[in-house]
Amino acid sequence: MNKTVITEILEKTAEELDSFIKTVHPSDMTLNLKMPNGKPAFYCRFKDGRQVYVNQSDTKQIQELASLYVNKKLKSAAIIEKRQLEVCLAVLEKDPDKSDIDKVMESIPAVIKENAVLTELTEEGFARKWQESNGLTKRRRKNAKDDYHKYETMRGDYVGSKSEVMIADRLFQKGIPYVYEPAFNPSATIDKTDVMYDDFGNIIGYGSMDFDPWDSDTIHPDFQVLNRRTRKVYFWEHLGKMDDPDYCKRNFNRFMRIIDAGYTIGEDLLVTHEDSRHPLLPQSIDEIIDKYLK
Repeated sequence: MNKTVITEILEKTAEELDSFIKTVHPSDMTLNLKMPNGKPAFYCRFKDGRQVYVNQSDTKQIQELASLYVNKKLKSAAIIEKRQLEVCLAVLEKDPDKSDIDKVMESIPAVIKENAVLTELTEEGFARKWQESNGLTKRRRKNAKDDYHKYETMRGDYVGSKSEVMIADRLFQKGIPYVYEPAFNPSATIDKTDVMYDDFGNIIGYGSMDFDPWDSDTIHPDFQVLNRRTRKVYFWEHLGKMDDPDYCKRNFNRFMRIIDAGYTIGEDLLVTHEDSRHPLLPQSIDEIIDKYLK
């Protein structure tokens, strides 16, 4: 988690605390709890000091008084916590160009970074490490052109459709690390000595001691993508022929296997779709990237 993410979390928490503080209004009543003979007795205490016993059967008033009591206590704590967060945020905002390692990384010439071993503390270093040694994947191809994968992307991959080209190119243009068609098996043991390279000499995955990429239990999502900022990994599935019943049936089975592996749509599984009348639009891809991957 980098400084930017920490700052965003603190700012959001401060905003939530401020909203809560504003919802808690002063009241002339408060709850006074007594425990005669070890049993709770509720009293409504007024501002002038009077106390009125509240019958146990009056659950509505007891709930109202109890809520006022709790919120009054929490409001006091929230005011202090918000003040502390504001102090932290003021410190984090000092000298951002010198104290934020990601901003410093951005200022370093690309040719130097290309020849350096980058620390994973930075977004760029973590993204490079993820791209080079994604332990969850093993590629079944090496970016080669074949009868199915005949559309070339800007990065040099060959994919199975023009829509996948569109997705891959938008990811590439926006600096989102991705792996195309990884072979994924949650229970596989990765063999780091079995390194696989693409045609450009880049590491694209590893073999496995108990994993056959052609095995019937293997899942082949269209893309695996990384949010560099939050470091969260997603699968991205594109369903390209939603008006073809046979296509839907085949992909439904694969789709359900991904979900059965523990992935949830909108949380760690991203989905786009189209049919012959409703093609995939660039703005639909950008909306997903902006929401989940920026």
